[in-house]
Amino acid sequence: MNQTTRLWGGRFRKPPDPRLMKLSSAAGEHARLVPQDVAGGKAHAAALESAGLLSRTERDLIAQGLDGIARDVAAGTIAPAAGDEDVHTFIERVLTERIGPTGAKLRAGRSRNDQAANNLKLYLRQKARSIGAMLAELLAAIAEQSERHAASVCPGFTHLQNAQPATFGHWLMAHGQVLLRDASRLQDWEKRSGQSPLGAAAFAGSAITLDPAASAAALGYEAPFENSVDAVAARDHVAEFLFVAALTLADLSRLAEEVTLWTSRQFGWVTLDDGFATGSSIMPQKKNPDIAEISRGRAARLAGDVVTMLGALKGLPLSYNRDLAEDKRTAFDAVDVLEEVLPAFAGLIASMEVHPEPMRAQAGLGFTLATEVADYLARQGVPFAEAHEITGALVRYCEEMGRELESLDAVDLRAVDPRLDGGVLDCLTLDAAVKARSGHGGTAPERVREQIARFRTRLSALEGWAGETGR
Repeated sequence: MNQTTRLWGGRFRKPPDPRLMKLSSAAGEHARLVPQDVAGGKAHAAALESAGLLSRTERDLIAQGLDGIARDVAAGTIAPAAGDEDVHTFIERVLTERIGPTGAKLRAGRSRNDQAANNLKLYLRQKARSIGAMLAELLAAIAEQSERHAASVCPGFTHLQNAQPATFGHWLMAHGQVLLRDASRLQDWEKRSGQSPLGAAAFAGSAITLDPAASAAALGYEAPFENSVDAVAARDHVAEFLFVAALTLADLSRLAEEVTLWTSRQFGWVTLDDGFATGSSIMPQKKNPDIAEISRGRAARLAGDVVTMLGALKGLPLSYNRDLAEDKRTAFDAVDVLEEVLPAFAGLIASMEVHPEPMRAQAGLGFTLATEVADYLARQGVPFAEAHEITGALVRYCEEMGRELESLDAVDLRAVDPRLDGGVLDCLTLDAAVKARSGHGGTAPERVREQIARFRTRLSALEGWAGETGR
């Protein structure tokens, strides 16, 4: 790279060592930021015109040149060269080659520091909504399956042990609720990322472009920066984006684990569509839940990205340091993972076939109706601590007799305790157990359907936000 194509070097007596450039250069890796660098360049050209450094003709020439570069990069006809240190160098080099010295005027009043901060922030703000749309697709699939199985009885678990009966729709919606909160975190993140870094220059602000509010508005920000040092040095918006991405995948990995269990022969609750499963190279009978398993693994990667960014930020002095270049590596990885995992998982959930019969057959195993007995006694005025002991004795009786609670009759009940009258038998059915949980947020089918209706309202708002344009 010669001195005229670098964005620095006038005070140096010899060119940079190739080993330095290999470590420092990342134009190819960062080429996905060309649209954001072009948008920032056009906004800056407008600011330079307002400052009197560009004529309207020069501004238009620069804008047309930048648009041409963006089109050619998108078409794959040009790309950063080996000598381009970064995306900023690449664009300025090509712009100057195409429109002459006017292209070199664009550098006045700005720095790679505010450009770099702006490019990634713009990129993530744009990706937040497309990722929100992918999350919405997954959530819609969850809502559809949940509605279909709002009354399908299944075992509910604690400690992965059969605990109480539930409905599969209710269980699946638990995953939907947490993922919807993750989507709301993405929306909240956008609000906190609304300050534009452009105009901060190296760190002290620009002496040429004095109205950063104009470029902020042009790029879809809510406002310009409040502090120019903070504008170039802060990456908390990147760390927060990474946290939201990592938490989303961590939450999704819990659903992935359950899907893996549900599709096993031991559970038999779900059959995956052939288009969303893989086979074995040696065992012809296998049908593997690879999407779920890969998603669990990718969750670990995103957790590592958060740690990487926090490590880069920890103890870093103001204002700009090259450590901050790790922001793009981690952010790109998070975006790439989400864009791969979310659509695949949405397809898996939408297409899977749920089998209510084996779920129902397993729902009463392990004495899951025991709580119904204790609750019945409590409603009859028996102190719950005593009711708990009586029910425990009843379970012990069933174990000794090799019986299930549903098979007992009034004689069996009185043999354990005279307060266990025949009224208990009305409670000892799966349908009665789920119907009894009819409080807000409970597993009773009518409550599940109401929950899904509220969920769909919030999902519609998410879809509206994700579909908004102009950012």
